[in-house]
Amino acid sequence: MESCKLKDRFNRCVDSYRLVVTMRCNYSCIFCHREGIIAHERSELMDPSDYGFLSQVSVKLGVKDYKITGGEPLIRDDIGDIVREINRAGGRVTMTSNGSLLSMRAKALAEGGLDRINVSLHSLKKDTYAYITGGSRSLDKVLEGIRLAKDYGIDVKLDFVLMRTNFPELEDIIDFASKIGADLNIIELIPLGMPREVYSKEHYDSRNLDGILSRMGGEMKVKPFQNRPSFMLPSGIEVTIVKGYGNPSLCEGCTRLRITPDAKFKTCLFVEDPYVDFLDPLKRRDEEGLVRSLKKAVELRKPYFTRG
Repeated sequence: MESCKLKDRFNRCVDSYRLVVTMRCNYSCIFCHREGIIAHERSELMDPSDYGFLSQVSVKLGVKDYKITGGEPLIRDDIGDIVREINRAGGRVTMTSNGSLLSMRAKALAEGGLDRINVSLHSLKKDTYAYITGGSRSLDKVLEGIRLAKDYGIDVKLDFVLMRTNFPELEDIIDFASKIGADLNIIELIPLGMPREVYSKEHYDSRNLDGILSRMGGEMKVKPFQNRPSFMLPSGIEVTIVKGYGNPSLCEGCTRLRITPDAKFKTCLFVEDPYVDFLDPLKRRDEEGLVRSLKKAVELRKPYFTRG
C-alpha cells in the first residue's frame, strides 16, 4: 500500500480534492450550502490548463481523486476540457450535478474521461422537485440525462438530500436507483446557508435510516472515507448514508481539500477561513510554489467536529 505523502496535524491523509469550478447555478435549492463559500462570490479564474497543472503537481503528492462541483459545473462550456485535463494528469475524475444540462454535456464528459457523475435526485414528483429546487421544472430533463450518461458509459450515482418533505419517497427513490443500477447517497440536511426556519421545518432525524435499510435486507459496512456507513441491498446497489453535521466520525475520516474557482485552497466546508491562495504560482507554472501553498493548506486543516 502506497504511503501517504500529505498528512495534517491530526494524522489525516489528504488524497482528494473537491473542485468548485463555478458558483453559478441554474437552480435555487432550499438546502444549498454553496460549498461553504458563503460570504462572497468567487470569480472563475482557472481555465482547463490550470486544472491540468494543479492535477499534475498534486498527483505526484498522492492526490488521486478529483470531484468537480459547483454551483452547477455543467454550466461551464469548457467542462469537458477540464475533465480531460485532470484525467490526462492521472487523476480519477468524478462530478456532482443537478443533471439538468447532462443530456447536452454527456458526450463531452465521456470523451474527457469522467469516471462517475453524482446526480441530485431529491424527488420523483414534479411539484415536490420544483419546491426543493427553487422552482425548476427540469425533472424529465434530468431523468433523460441520467439515461444518456449511462448510455455513454459514465457510472451514475444518485444523491438524495433527506427532508421531511421527501422522506415519504425514500423507498421509491431506492427502487428507482435499483432499477437503473445506480448506487445512492442519502445525505443528511445541514443548516449551513439555510434559513433557520426552513431547516427546522425540513430536518429529519437520520438515525432512523440504519434500521430502515437493515429491514430492506441491507448488509452494513463502514467506508474509510469520512467513516460513512453503507448498505449493500439485495438489488445489488449500495446505499451510503452521509451524516455531515455534528459528526466527529466524518471529520476524523476526512481526506479532502476544497478548491475555490479563484484558485484558493479551502480547508473545511464549515469554515469560511482560512484560505490559501495559489493563483500566482499556478499561473506562473511554478511547481515548487504550488507545492508550498498546498502543504500550507494541509497544515492548517483541523476537524470541525471533535469528540468530547
